[in-house]
Amino acid sequence: MQATQPNGMPAVVMSGGGARGAYQAGVLSGLVEIGLIRDDEPLPFRILVGSSAGAINVTHLAASAARPAAGVAKLVDAWSNVEAQQVFRTDLRSLGGIGVSWARDLSLGGLTGKVSPKALLDTTPLRDTLMGWIPFREISDNIESGSVHSLVLSATNLHTATGTIFVEGAGDKPMWQQQRRRVERTRVDVDHVLASSAIPLLFPPVELAGRWFGDGSIRNTAPLSPAIHLGADRILALGIRGPRPHAEETPRRGPGQAPAIAEIAGVLLDAVMLDAIEIDVEHSDRVNQSLSYCMKQLPGQPFRWVDVLALHPSEDITELAARLAERVPRVVRYLLRGLGSEAALTELTSYLLFDPVFCGHLVDLGRRDVIENQGELRKFFTTSPRAETT
Repeated sequence: MQATQPNGMPAVVMSGGGARGAYQAGVLSGLVEIGLIRDDEPLPFRILVGSSAGAINVTHLAASAARPAAGVAKLVDAWSNVEAQQVFRTDLRSLGGIGVSWARDLSLGGLTGKVSPKALLDTTPLRDTLMGWIPFREISDNIESGSVHSLVLSATNLHTATGTIFVEGAGDKPMWQQQRRRVERTRVDVDHVLASSAIPLLFPPVELAGRWFGDGSIRNTAPLSPAIHLGADRILALGIRGPRPHAEETPRRGPGQAPAIAEIAGVLLDAVMLDAIEIDVEHSDRVNQSLSYCMKQLPGQPFRWVDVLALHPSEDITELAARLAERVPRVVRYLLRGLGSEAALTELTSYLLFDPVFCGHLVDLGRRDVIENQGELRKFFTTSPRAETT
């Protein structure tokens, strides 16, 4: 079935989450299956926005926009066969050295006054992996040809604690500035993707032109904002948190037992990496509802309607990660056990399970979720944008 390309400026926004990013590749695969992404037609999105794992996926999409279906197939193959050693070092010598370094600095750092930058894992292999996954040289060509309007990656400047939004493309559209956020035009390369996906504490920060950056999700409190500023009239928002039961129904500890460091770290990562896109989607819905009223009462007001369709996993990814926790390399599990028990490590595990079984399941889940929602997705991308704009 031939897809009808809508007018306007559709966008896709992908959030972060480490290995959970495989779900987004599955969603793209589903869009190919239902005919919304085809090699003989332009991408159904003109603006591509991502942070963390989402930055990897949107950059791959931008680089393969000349033949998007073929590009999605390569992305799916990469996620479906990813191994932990392609992302971080898993050898005993490397991880043992990290553990010794942490112990030395925590115990003697106050005396020596010397504490080097630290992360729990050494992600040296990730650079070569991304260079093999993404043909970065094709991005500029695809933007110049009009296949992509703009590619946007978010990172966090760890010295100034401000968010930085890297934009390639966007034509002559003036850039915007916000509180605690800086927007920069650039030519996206592997370092921008590495910076955006440097999960706090787990992955080391990345240097760009003398500045040190970490995961874009840290300061990305409004992930839909760049797409809206660049003129998007509809946004497909891809989160990677599935349905979760109420906390009171699934207690992890008995009365009076304090949470382990691993649980606290998991909660913090959950808030930083996963909450923002859900909150921003809800905010956009409220703005649209208010705008619908204002358009009738106050014609000529300087706002515009932006359709947002959110797609999230229909299964609990954390629960799946708990079942597959033993697939994390043994030496990594040993290192992480210093933060808490196996049960306490469940949330962290879901970010680090770069494994064909786990990621392959997420790819399939994303594809199935698209199939189950294909009617809504077809309508979203093939119906003209709302006319109630100013």
